[in-house]
Amino acid sequence: MRAKALFIDVLYCSKLAVQSVGLVTQTAMKRRKAKLAFKKTLISQGVPPKVANEIAKEYPNPLTEIVSLIKNST
Repeated sequence: MRAKALFIDVLYCSKLAVQSVGLVTQTAMKRRKAKLAFKKTLISQGVPPKVANEIAKEYPNPLTEIVSLIKNST
C-alpha cells in the first residue's frame, strides 16, 4: 500500500513540475508582450523613445518578485 501511495505522490510531483515550467514560460512571454505594449503606448503619447525605453526597463517582473518572496520567507 505504501508503494502505491509513493508512486502516486511521485506522479503528482512530476505533474506539478511540468506545469510550473509551462507557467513560468507563459508568464515570461506575456510579460514581454505587455512590456512592449506599454512602451508603444508611451511613445504614441509623445514620450521620446529613449525615455520610453528607460521607463519600460522598470516594468515589474513577477517571477523575480515571487523568487524574492520565497527567499525572504525561508
